[in-house]
Amino acid sequence: MPTYLHCAPPLALAAALGPRRVPAGLLAAGVAASVLPDLDMLAVWHAGVRYDTVLGHRGLTHSIGFALALGLLAALAARRRGWRPGIAFLFVAASAVSHPLLDLLTDRGIGSALFYPLTDRRVNLPWRPLPLSAAGLFGVARLRLECLWIGLPLLAAGTLGAGLRLWLERAGLARRPALAK
Repeated sequence: MPTYLHCAPPLALAAALGPRRVPAGLLAAGVAASVLPDLDMLAVWHAGVRYDTVLGHRGLTHSIGFALALGLLAALAARRRGWRPGIAFLFVAASAVSHPLLDLLTDRGIGSALFYPLTDRRVNLPWRPLPLSAAGLFGVARLRLECLWIGLPLLAAGTLGAGLRLWLERAGLARRPALAK
């Protein structure tokens, strides 16, 4: 579980899509959705839930189904908030699913129940390039690794996406959406 940069994917995606498609409130919802899956640790720490169960760490809250449910909640709230429902659904769901996908890149943990409720089997990637097991849970070494493996690539992707969006809009090849609230 990257500790510091779970919020980086929604920030990069929002930069690429722009503030007209992802207003500040929707960005805040995406950032919240990107860190929400780790609330399962409260059940482990305070309710005695076993770490390796569906309700334990990297279980239900680290699934695509959970991300889709959060996206649906955002879509239902969209009209009231002045967001476009389709963008709210996709943005929040993508933000939430980015969390377990980043977790799958680490050399720590028991895998994620990514496909729950279809199966509660934990999955891992064969290639896990983010070496966090020697870095500890918090600290400078971990922050440095996360910045190198997550922060810099997503900064580049967000910057490239924003540049491409602006170029397409100025060239008249992309429609500028109305400013959302």
